[in-house]
Amino acid sequence: MKKEINKIVLSIILGALISLVQDIVIHGLPLHFHENILGEILFSACYVYCFFWMTRFLMRGFFAKTIRGENGKTEVLFNFIKAELIGLVMLFLIGILLTVIIKGTFDIKLKELSEFRFIMVYYFFINAILFSVEVGLRVYRLYSHEKDAKHQAEQSFMQAQLQMLRQQLNPHFLFNNLNIIAATINANPKLAHDFTKSMADFYRKVLETERSGWITLKEELKTVRSYLYMLSVRFEDKINYEISIPEDIQMNYLVPDFILQPIIENIIKHNHCSKQEPLRIFIGLNDTMRLVISNNHNPKNVEAESLGIGWFNIQSRYKYLGAETPVKYILGKTFFVEISMIKQS
Repeated sequence: MKKEINKIVLSIILGALISLVQDIVIHGLPLHFHENILGEILFSACYVYCFFWMTRFLMRGFFAKTIRGENGKTEVLFNFIKAELIGLVMLFLIGILLTVIIKGTFDIKLKELSEFRFIMVYYFFINAILFSVEVGLRVYRLYSHEKDAKHQAEQSFMQAQLQMLRQQLNPHFLFNNLNIIAATINANPKLAHDFTKSMADFYRKVLETERSGWITLKEELKTVRSYLYMLSVRFEDKINYEISIPEDIQMNYLVPDFILQPIIENIIKHNHCSKQEPLRIFIGLNDTMRLVISNNHNPKNVEAESLGIGWFNIQSRYKYLGAETPVKYILGKTFFVEISMIKQS
């Protein structure tokens, strides 16, 4: 509401300025406040207000495309021509409508040819100025919005990183792993050794906070294998996992650092698993060269409060890195997450 009031006030000011300049050019100085001057100011103010609305309607959806570089100079020129033509039609319609409302008659007198020609040329340039101002302001707002959104994404990313570290280093997670080592060190020394190695590799990765960009898929899969191995030992036969990705793809494609672990964590957190119905996790590729993480969908009856936090953090990281955001969906009884990769140059 406040924006519309401001636009009305601006239209009145611009309308008065347009009318006064027009009167000076036609009749010369000194300025004479004749009986029609208020009507002309009202006409110009209504025209300016309607032109702003017309430009906004005409350019709807155009600004967002322009800021992404999807529209060229030809389309800008085409929209300008449309604005000029519609503006000139509005010029006649608003004049007729105000004459009927104010004078209460359809007896409309046309201006002299020279004055009419001047008004047409004059409003052509007025339209060009108003069009440029409206488009310029809207594009500026869009760029400002994009800048603010990027800053917010960066903040979300940093918060996600901090939260991720806190979650992975919480005592419950650590003590479960230490208990497994204590329980197996005598009964199964090899298992205890392999588990300790996986745990050390995983925690080393967690503590590498200086890197937060893209890494090779091979390196990311090494981390997630350590994590999945620890889970498979902890849950025994309740969790099965398979990773099927060609070696050359692992070496030549990049993913965001530490992106798979929170996806796996959410799968574990929100699904039942038992020896009778084990949780099966698969990591592979689809036909469009996107990384796919899937599992048999067996949701818990009571969802955890943090259901959306992990996914929000994943999306924030992709937005921060300027990449296509992941998607998730359910097909039949299988839950899928697809994430984009980039090829190394």
